[in-house]
Amino acid sequence: MALPMVEVLEQRVGRGEDLSRLDLRRCNLAGAQLSGAKLARAELDGANLEGADLSGADLRGASLREVFAPRARLGQAQLRKADLDGARLMGAALDRAELSLANLGGANLEDANLEDANLKDAQLGGANLTGARLHRANLCRADMESACLARIVAHEVDLRGANLRGVHMDRAELRAASFQGSVLEGVFAFQANLEQASLRGALLSQADLRHAKLTQADLRDTRCEGIRLAGADVRGARIHGLDFGQQLPTRLPLDLCDSSSTGDGSEQRSLPELLEGSNGLNAAHARDTRRIVGPGDVLKNAELFFGGGAEIQVDGRLLSCEIKLAGDATLVITETGSLEGCRVSGGRIHVRGRFIAPASIGLYRPTELRVFENGMLATELEQHQSQTRFGFAPGCRLRLYIKTPAIEGQGADDAD
Repeated sequence: MALPMVEVLEQRVGRGEDLSRLDLRRCNLAGAQLSGAKLARAELDGANLEGADLSGADLRGASLREVFAPRARLGQAQLRKADLDGARLMGAALDRAELSLANLGGANLEDANLEDANLKDAQLGGANLTGARLHRANLCRADMESACLARIVAHEVDLRGANLRGVHMDRAELRAASFQGSVLEGVFAFQANLEQASLRGALLSQADLRHAKLTQADLRDTRCEGIRLAGADVRGARIHGLDFGQQLPTRLPLDLCDSSSTGDGSEQRSLPELLEGSNGLNAAHARDTRRIVGPGDVLKNAELFFGGGAEIQVDGRLLSCEIKLAGDATLVITETGSLEGCRVSGGRIHVRGRFIAPASIGLYRPTELRVFENGMLATELEQHQSQTRFGFAPGCRLRLYIKTPAIEGQGADDAD
């Protein structure tokens, strides 16, 4: 008598067979013991994996579209570039799973465990993660537009540069989460806990943060036209450069915030005070700061000039552009920003993202160059005649060739 499919498959997995590209579409594998299975690029569309054990399995590039896998065990599974479109993974264990570049569009991950999982650059548009656990998960640059994150528990989650436009995260626990440079336009975060979260440089236009907890959150350089903050707790939040745009909010909290540029608590004021007077921080920021490329945008072969006092913020990609800065102008490349093959002359350069121009002098006589933690710089630099000021944070990545400025009548000396 032929053995059932589940038993045959379990035996082959037990023998360590490589089952890559195996066709298991619509198979009933409920409760199967497939821990460590080698199923790279396998076809599992529509399969029943309810309660199955696939912990540590190799499912890289596998197709699991519309798979039914409630309470399945996929801890430490390799799912890079896997297609899980519409998968039903309610209550599934995906802790420490590798899901970078995976497609989870429209997937149901309600109450799933995704702690310490890597979802970098993953597609989660329209996914349901209600009540999921995402402690320390990496969702950097993930596309989560219109997803539901209601009541998630996600302390220290990394959402830098992520697309969270229109997301529901009401009552979510997001203490110490990282949202630097993220798009949270129209997000619904009623009563969400964002204590100590970093939203620096994020887009929060039309966001609903009523009764949210934002104590000691970093809101510096955040764009939040039309934001709703009634009843929010913003005690100790860092607010330098907060930009309310033209649609000024009403019913702002009266808590004292940290308005110092360095976030050291040396200056205190409330949000209503921030809006008062033509010399307020918001007015100054709106006057002096310009974003030339937003998150996800690309600008190519452009010639740009910025005068004295300007602060230019790049959240997207600049390709083969020529940028000229006055000596006291500042170019800020955010965590999501990237300059490739560009030449920047003069000014102050702050690199939090990437600046790569390996074939030429990418930085010509800047007055200051600072590369922050996780920033990447690979270029040749000719120093300012009064000597460029440098600052390199631990954790940055450098490949920098420095040339001293040419002295009249002499050739330039080179220095590493």
